[in-house]
Amino acid sequence: MKKRGTWIACVGPIGVGKSTLAAVVARRTHAQLVPERFGDNAFLERFYAPGGIERWGFQTEVSFLTQRYDQVREIDALLAAGRSVVTDFTPAQNLIFARITVDALEYALYEQLFDRLFESLPRPDRLICLDADQRTILRRIRTRARTMEAGIPPAYIRKLRDGYARWRDDPPAPTVWIDTSKMPIPSDLVARAAALDTVMNSLEPDTRHALFGRDG
Repeated sequence: MKKRGTWIACVGPIGVGKSTLAAVVARRTHAQLVPERFGDNAFLERFYAPGGIERWGFQTEVSFLTQRYDQVREIDALLAAGRSVVTDFTPAQNLIFARITVDALEYALYEQLFDRLFESLPRPDRLICLDADQRTILRRIRTRARTMEAGIPPAYIRKLRDGYARWRDDPPAPTVWIDTSKMPIPSDLVARAAALDTVMNSLEPDTRHALFGRDG
């Protein structure tokens, strides 16, 4: 019987380097990278347009919820087959986004849907939660010049950071925190190496051995 795989999720607000780090960790551990498919969300461009959060918030979050459900089912099958996976998302972050983009009544319905969809599905074994200061995040968003992100209000980024920060008191999984304010992971090899070392050192010996084998 194959040993169940390990799921490591690199998460955090926009612009902190989570997708790059997830790819680095996946390569180093020979795990399968399962990136977030945010481009499949038909409402996302409308959501990021001026006034879009208020107009399209609920539709955007429900679309992400169904996509996330499909991806986690795929991850469940990989883990059961003994494959380890690395992602740049975790299901619990959907609640962070929904809490700041929909009203209270809609959020209550959304949370019910979330609980029913994910109650029997796996959660990450380890979260790598990245953050950076507000000014750095906004500068990185401007630098990478993605058209859809151009209209993101600074207040939205602040609320995202606050949402993740609440996990320090009640994390949804064992969590390691990395401040990337001075670590431009996408563009700096030293920053990537330092972040990878932090991830490796956070893992229990048996998990590290299972992921890294004799190279760990």
